[in-house]
Amino acid sequence: MTKLNCLVVLVLFSVGISIADADQTNLASNNVVADQPTFKLGGFGTLGLSHSSQGMGDYVVDTATPKGAGLSNDWSATNNSRFAAHLNANFTPKVSALLQVDSEYHADGTYRPEIEWFSVKYAFTPNFYMRVGRIALPTFMDSENWDVGYSYTWVTPPVDLYHQLSIPSSDGIDAMYRAEIGDAVNTFKTIYGRNTLDRPNSVTTSKEMWGIFDTLEYGQATYHAGYQQRMSSTEYILTGMTGPWIQNSDVSVGANYDPGNWFVMSEWMQRRSIYLSSAMYVSAGYRINKFTPYLTHSQNSSGSFIQSSPPPSAYDLQLANRAQSTDSFGVRWDFVRNFDFKIQYDRVTLSDNSNGYLINVPANVILYGTTFHIISAVVDFVF
Repeated sequence: MTKLNCLVVLVLFSVGISIADADQTNLASNNVVADQPTFKLGGFGTLGLSHSSQGMGDYVVDTATPKGAGLSNDWSATNNSRFAAHLNANFTPKVSALLQVDSEYHADGTYRPEIEWFSVKYAFTPNFYMRVGRIALPTFMDSENWDVGYSYTWVTPPVDLYHQLSIPSSDGIDAMYRAEIGDAVNTFKTIYGRNTLDRPNSVTTSKEMWGIFDTLEYGQATYHAGYQQRMSSTEYILTGMTGPWIQNSDVSVGANYDPGNWFVMSEWMQRRSIYLSSAMYVSAGYRINKFTPYLTHSQNSSGSFIQSSPPPSAYDLQLANRAQSTDSFGVRWDFVRNFDFKIQYDRVTLSDNSNGYLINVPANVILYGTTFHIISAVVDFVF
């Protein structure tokens, strides 16, 4: 944990305690007996292995991962293995805080623990709150709990779309308002902040980041939409060069229908930077007692450069040309309370001008248009 992270934790906990003290004073002045502070420790984890038939590059599910299954390791645990612990502190009925420490494979090639989320929340009403700190972004339907493998059916959310989740969190503030509209429940969120993302060979800083997100739940259906915008600049570690500040924006929509025995869901997003690109998936599954077999198709497009943007660098060209498609089949088995076992097969097809999301491909190797296969198996748990 860095000195800066420690300082942030101390400041935010001080803010939380100060607000709590003020809240307690207000309650006492109104002759109301305040609840005592409560603390709850929990956590989650995933132990997994993946194998790729493509031996000339590494298959990774996260842009920050420096190696994966394929060229570096025949079988790799780096894509799916992680452990996290979180502490929920409720100081008063209105003031609470969340601290989550996560250990997973990082860009520096270690599993060192780091602060994944930390925030202090003030609930003005049961349906309206504000938070300050490091907060998960609700970009997609499962992006706020992307690390919690137990919370979704797949081994990992569809890579072709969720690989676009280059910014998982915001250091700043957010607000949520929930309203009942007849038989429907609508949740509106807004965020403002900044982010620093470490990759194996670069560091991307995003500032002036803001977004609005809306989720509507009606019966067994859930609909999600979001828009976010930011200014981003990338420092290239190998050359020491820093790119210009570029405005990026993402728009995303998704829907899920889950009556209990089965589900079907789909999401789509479009990113506008110096190039325009999109990604999508559709997935369906059927629950048979403790087993849930499922199918997924996902794909992302090659980026088309916008004429009014600055000339693209070699790195920009690499980011834009990552088109691929994936067909997946898997089974989830909830074999005991709070544990599951999943196994998944992926058939990945690269576009005719792309190495897709493969990394560490040797400079003289071209894999355009090829197809390869991934086998992944994980055990997820929560406590």
